[in-house]
Amino acid sequence: MNVEVFAMTLKERIERFEVPENMVAIWGLGQTGVVLKGGGYIVYIDPYLTGEGRRAVPILIRPEEVTHADLVFHTHIHIDHLDPQTVRGIAKASPKAKFIAPLNCHKVLRECGVEEERIIHPPVGQTFDFGALKFYSIPSAHYGFDFVEGRQEFPSYLGYCITLNGVKIYHSGDTILHDDLERLLREFAPDIAFLPINGRDYYREKRNIIGNLTFWEAAQLAVNVGVKLVIPTHWDMFPNNSENFARFADWLYHNARNQHFHVLHAGELFVYAREE
Repeated sequence: MNVEVFAMTLKERIERFEVPENMVAIWGLGQTGVVLKGGGYIVYIDPYLTGEGRRAVPILIRPEEVTHADLVFHTHIHIDHLDPQTVRGIAKASPKAKFIAPLNCHKVLRECGVEEERIIHPPVGQTFDFGALKFYSIPSAHYGFDFVEGRQEFPSYLGYCITLNGVKIYHSGDTILHDDLERLLREFAPDIAFLPINGRDYYREKRNIIGNLTFWEAAQLAVNVGVKLVIPTHWDMFPNNSENFARFADWLYHNARNQHFHVLHAGELFVYAREE
């Protein structure tokens, strides 16, 4: 890689990178945030691009710099997944971008200046087709499902099953295991799964820090489902709610050496090619 590439901003790197068919380019944003590119689309999932002083991961692209977003996915309403300042900046900078989020996020999105016609609240299981990009949502359990107004098609926490440029990607957002998760993921058969590994414990819960899959639960889930590549998330942003990704790797080393994984760092480019 030459010096010129290192000098580029993340925005420039995303825009200049060309993605062949049946491949997806992925850039890490920290926490559960990622950028996906392929099939003519640039997609943001759970971007958290503010919060100086609170975060251990640098902000590599500012909300107002995101002029290229086609779709922005939010898995739930917590600020590190749906940050009003980030939404406001992206909505203004990318005026044609669609915002996908659970139904209980509607008020926040509107207050951030996202017009009604740009908002999608996907009922669970309904497929949305944008050509080279298709997606549907499945429930995530952030301890519970917390259905909006008791409507089971609208959980407050969503995972997204996205097919982009021929590659099948599951992003769970925040979740713990629930009874249907393995079945739903086997039906989707993801090439890539983004799963949180920060776990949960009594002391964090006493401080109202809601937890996620433990590192070994995430690893076991990927193995059970047959995910081709698992990428751990939610390990780097906040020191009081993080995890050592080496424990995730160590579990796979001792229990499932054939399970492919990649630890994605903020700002890093990773390219996945789907084998036919």
